[in-house]
Amino acid sequence: MAKGSGTSHHRLRSMTGAASIILLPFFLLGFTLAVSGRAEGFSNWVSGTFGAVTSLLFLAVALWYCKLEFDEVILDYTDGGLRSFGLLANRVIAFLAWLAAAYVILTMWLGLGA
Repeated sequence: MAKGSGTSHHRLRSMTGAASIILLPFFLLGFTLAVSGRAEGFSNWVSGTFGAVTSLLFLAVALWYCKLEFDEVILDYTDGGLRSFGLLANRVIAFLAWLAAAYVILTMWLGLGA
C-alpha cells in the first residue's frame, strides 16, 4: 500500500461515520412518522422532497461507510488475487445497492412510476 493511504482511509471512514450520525435522527424521525401511515404514509414520505433527499443522503453515506468497513476486513484477512477480487466485488456490490435504492427513491420522488 502507498504511504499515507491508511490515514486517508481512516479519515474517510470517520467522516462518513459522522455524517451517518448527523443524518440518522432526521431519517429515523421521518421514517417513524411515515410508517405510522402504513404503506401509503411511507410512499407519501418518500415522494416528498424531505423524505427523498434524507433517504438518498442517508443511504449513500451508510452504504459508503459499510463499503469502507468491508474493505478493512478484506485488506486484513486476504492477500493476492483474492484481495483484489474482494475489493472489486465490494465496490461493485455497494454501487449496485446504492443504484437500486437511488432508482426507487428517485422514481417515487419524481413520480415516474406507474
